Amino acid sequence: MGSSTDPGTWSSYEEAAEYATRNGLPGVGYALDGKGEHSGVDLDGCRDLDSGKLQPWAQVAVDFGETYTEYSPSGRGLRFFVKGQIDGRKIDAAQVEIYAGGRYLTVTGRHVPGTPTEIRDAPRTIAYLQERADQFREAQRAAAELARAAERKKTEKRGSSNDDRSSGPTEKRRRDQAPGERSFWDEVKDRALADLRAWVPNLLPTAQRTSDGGYRVSSHDLGRDLEEDLSLHPDGIKDFGIHDMGDPNDGGRTAIDIVEEYLPARTPAAAAFWLCEQLGIKPEDIGWRGDRQGPPDEPGAQATAAASLRAVPFAWCDPSAIPMREWIYGRHYVRKFVSVTVAPGGVGKSSLATAEALAMASGQGILGDLPSGAVRVWYWNGEDPMEELQRRVMATALQHDLAREDIQGRLSVNSGRDTEMVLVEQTRAGIVIAVPVVEAIKATIRENRIDVVIIDPFVSSHRVTENDNTAIDRVAKLWAKIADETGCAVELVHHARKTNGAEVTMEDGRGAVALLAAARSGRILNVMSPEEAKQAGVEQRRLHFRVDNGKANLAPPPEGTTWFKLASVSLGNGFLGLEGDSVGVVTRWKWPDPLNEVSVSDLRAAQQAVSGGRWRENVQARDWVGKAIASALQLNLENPAHKEKVKRLLQVWTDSGMFVVTAGLDANRIERSFVEVGEWAKD
Repeated sequence: MGSSTDPGTWSSYEEAAEYATRNGLPGVGYALDGKGEHSGVDLDGCRDLDSGKLQPWAQVAVDFGETYTEYSPSGRGLRFFVKGQIDGRKIDAAQVEIYAGGRYLTVTGRHVPGTPTEIRDAPRTIAYLQERADQFREAQRAAAELARAAERKKTEKRGSSNDDRSSGPTEKRRRDQAPGERSFWDEVKDRALADLRAWVPNLLPTAQRTSDGGYRVSSHDLGRDLEEDLSLHPDGIKDFGIHDMGDPNDGGRTAIDIVEEYLPARTPAAAAFWLCEQLGIKPEDIGWRGDRQGPPDEPGAQATAAASLRAVPFAWCDPSAIPMREWIYGRHYVRKFVSVTVAPGGVGKSSLATAEALAMASGQGILGDLPSGAVRVWYWNGEDPMEELQRRVMATALQHDLAREDIQGRLSVNSGRDTEMVLVEQTRAGIVIAVPVVEAIKATIRENRIDVVIIDPFVSSHRVTENDNTAIDRVAKLWAKIADETGCAVELVHHARKTNGAEVTMEDGRGAVALLAAARSGRILNVMSPEEAKQAGVEQRRLHFRVDNGKANLAPPPEGTTWFKLASVSLGNGFLGLEGDSVGVVTRWKWPDPLNEVSVSDLRAAQQAVSGGRWRENVQARDWVGKAIASALQLNLENPAHKEKVKRLLQVWTDSGMFVVTAGLDANRIERSFVEVGEWAKD
């Protein structure tokens, strides 16, 4: 049998594989001798066995394609073999283990497609995974720092407790606290210390029982290159491996800290729930209050936070020196901010997002607005399969005469069916942020120098209750943080709730209003109403929609709004080149101008017709002035579009003084409003 520390048991892969086969052994291993020739990396639990999909952060590492990579024996992880000796890491919470020596890695031979078939240098891959591991380690320490500070203060206040150890640490802590002061967190930590046997062996299987009722775990078993051990004792927990390395708590830890780091648990609540399960305790029986539960050591944390607060004096400056907002497209997409588009289903919000993505990637004003330049766009659609997204993108390119070279690799498209992007989940333990997913998104944006990220729809990027303002606020601000840290613009496409035919407003965004409050720019999409269709003379109104500023108090009149129309584009993918699939593509549409194709001669003809009789202003009157104008312009008032055109022409000409409204008596001596010629038209 092979040993990672005995070179006498090592041989070539061919010899080891033949020996394993001949003797019925389960497999072979690659020995890392620590002499600098090769190193190894394990990514644990990053692959779904059923679908074969990798978690986004792991896919980033594979996409570097720098060295030989294979699937782990379980199929749930990845293994990288790297040339050279690298700095090791083992952070379970990050799902990353990096080894340079002192162990062997099993070899499966199940090569990951797209990666090299030989072991090479992998500087980008290693740097990315080391950064991920370091970020998780730092995040864990930072998250626990406030709780540890509060714990130290409690310990200092109870400095005299050394004289009373005979009563036991758990009983002493309980006695020191007045009734009503003990929290759920206190109960969990104390009960966990009082019954180490219930959970330590399950969390740390290599832990060795000590004669004084505690446990010790060697640094080697913890996968780290440190000399001292981790001690778990009824009197407390201390990591002697880091106590003299600048640790803010001198190595002191709580049971919740240990579970967070080594289970791993993503939040203190998740760690506490796991401990309760091991201890056979119901959380609600020891003070769990659900969503109203504060963080561990809440009073101490609040005191620390309060101590760090200070008012910052305003620095007067030259206003002309303040950097301008970095608008990328129109007045909606802006760097370092979140923007939101709200629309009911079937209006065309995904088609609009696709067209805008192509406009920005190409740098062309295909929808009227000219982008700030050709930028890199990442469009993620959480609902449709990749084939449908391909249809939509290519149909848009066909409609707007875009070629491959127009986008030059600046457009990235992902389907949520292949690549999930769930940032936040709501569990029994509370709101849980998927830190690996967030870090993978930021890494992808930076690696590909993405300028704009479009998330369509927003609801697919989280698993929290939409009506929960607190939960939605966390998700929205997380996207805002991603935008700020990466310098990109983030667009969130959001569904509107059903309004039973009423016009959609920004407040109709499905669920909580926290999303809208977090956005720098908000807009709404509404399909053309029957009244608007009548005014514009449009027959297929549902192919038309308008875009309004969702944060404006008053919407502009229809003729002053931005309008779009869905055009049907054939892909030509049918049998023998026939039409095949048709896809709706967004195009810019202008509200009809009543003066379009109307000349001065037409105006004079209308004035001549009106001057020959007595015409009423009221459109319901039998002698309505519009009848004379329609006759002069050869328009049919039975046609709704023609009638609307006459009404708008009359309004324009009256506003300009070509016609005037006067008061007079009709045949029945009743005062009415009449229309007469004002200033006669001139060439």
